[in-house]
Formats: sequence, C-alpha cells, structure tokens
Amino acid sequence: MDNLVVQALNKTKMGIIIIDRQLKILVWNGWLERFTGMSAEDVLGKNLLQICPRFKANMYLNILQNALYHGQSRFCSSALHKNFILPKDGGDESFYRQNLHVEPLYENDHSYALLQISDTTNTSTRVYKLKNLIKELETEYTKIKVSEKISKHLSLHDSLTGLPNRLAYKDRLAWAISNAVRSETRFAVLYIDTDGFKQINDTYGHEIGDQVLMEVARRLKGNIRSTDCVARLGGDEFSIILNQLKQDNDAEIVAQNLTAAFAIPIHVNAIEIHLSASIGISLFPKDGQDPTELLKLADMAMYRIKKNGKRGYAFFHPEIDQVW
Repeated sequence: MDNLVVQALNKTKMGIIIIDRQLKILVWNGWLERFTGMSAEDVLGKNLLQICPRFKANMYLNILQNALYHGQSRFCSSALHKNFILPKDGGDESFYRQNLHVEPLYENDHSYALLQISDTTNTSTRVYKLKNLIKELETEYTKIKVSEKISKHLSLHDSLTGLPNRLAYKDRLAWAISNAVRSETRFAVLYIDTDGFKQINDTYGHEIGDQVLMEVARRLKGNIRSTDCVARLGGDEFSIILNQLKQDNDAEIVAQNLTAAFAIPIHVNAIEIHLSASIGISLFPKDGQDPTELLKLADMAMYRIKKNGKRGYAFFHPEIDQVW
C-alpha cells in the first residue's frame, strides 16, 4: 500500500511537499524532481527555505506557521503571487505561474504542512494570448466600424463640399414629406443654380472653381436653420429643404437672403469673383406631394428665372411653368 501511495504521489501532476515544524522537507514528489531537477534524495531532510528561497518572505513564513501551529489552510493564487519554485533550466522568472495550497496534516500528535504547487503557466499563457486576441479583435472591430461609418458618410455626402449628395437628399426629402404629413405642417423646396459658373471654370480653372463651390456651400448653409437641409445635387446645382414653414412666404424671405448673400463677391487667391444664383421654389403640400415632383417643379421655376435674365427667385406657378 505504501508503495502505491508513493507511486501515486510521483505521478501526480503537481508538486507535493510535506514539511514538519522545523520546516524540514519530508516528502518531495516526482513532479518536483522533474520540474526543478533536484532529486528527492538530494532534498529530503533539508530546510525548505534553503531549497525554495521564495518561502523566506514573511508572508509565506506566516502561512506555513499558521498551518503547522494553528491548523489553518491557505490558498495563494498565481494571479497575485506569481510563482513559488523555479524550473531546473531557470529562465525568466516572471514567465511562470503557480498556485499554492497549504493544508495542515496530523500524525501521532505531530503536525505537518502539506504544500500543493500546481503549475498554471500554460493556462495563464493561453489566457494571456486569448486576452491579446480578444483585444486585437476588438481593435479590428472598431477599425471596421469606423471604416463602415466613413464609407457610409462618403456614399451619402459630396466629397468637395461635405454636403449631403443627391442620394441622401432624396431620403431627407421623403422624410420631410412624412414629417409634414404627420405634423400637418408645410415646407418648401428650393432649387438653386449658380449663374455663370461655367465661365469661372473656363477662365480660372477647376481648382478655383472648386473653391468657389465650397464658398457657395458655406453661404447656403449660413442662411438656413439647423433644422433645414442643403445638398449639392451635382455640378453647380444645389437644393434646400425649408422645414415647418409657418406660411408659404417664409420661403421667399430665405430666397431673398440667399440672393443677397450671392451679391457679395467671392475672393479666391486675390481674384474677385462675382456670382449670382437662380432659385426656384416649390411648396408642400400646395404644389406636390412626391419628392421627385417637388424637386422637378422647383427646377422648372428656377429655369424660368434663367430664361428671364437670371439672378433672382420664383415660386412654381402651374399656369406659367409648363408641367410635363
């Protein structure tokens, strides 16, 4: 039976040490022999502090004393205490992780302490690698979400002016109709086309033309409320949704302000550029109740301004403007 116990101790996959009250080592199992390279023959009878210097620390001496003299058990986790013995080939001490479980033992009125040391290095390493992998995945996920957000923004916005593009504008126009129906309010659609922009491009080049368009976008945004929407439909064509108007003529006030804003010269690279705008206006629900229809009617009113000499604004008028 004793032989079976010895075989079991030597095959146990953890370090087993038994010490007496003088800290003399009485049991040193096979796992410890393989891990430390020190045979039981070399260790038995020697003081634990000589073989395992880690236990010289007051904290661990107290733990051993409490087990030997007061029958107290104690568990020391690898997360807090790191390790207790080192392998025969040394290496980086911080790499190893071990749990320690100290239990009192008794025989013939004598007390002893059982030290069970389980190596958790591989588990800790796997956990560490897993944590790193999770962290990398979280970083990658964040990058993907940011990339998706940027891609979505680019797909719905004009890259030059940063304004919503035609696709996003149609969605906002549909939302404006839905909101107006729900709240029983009215809104206006302004179709804005600059006058003479092609000549500016031909005279000064596209780089100057782009800066002019950016300034046009700034002036349009500067003359509407935060609840309104301005978009670049393409080229030098823009459109505005004026939400929740108290009366139809409120759109005329905005059109007047925009006309005045365009009367101020634009300065680009010391070049003074004079630009005006032709603005057509359609009203919901008076003129139409469909996004495409409202935009087209505002375009027709704008075209009437173009035909009549440019620079100015006009409401859509079914008896004047030709309906398709």
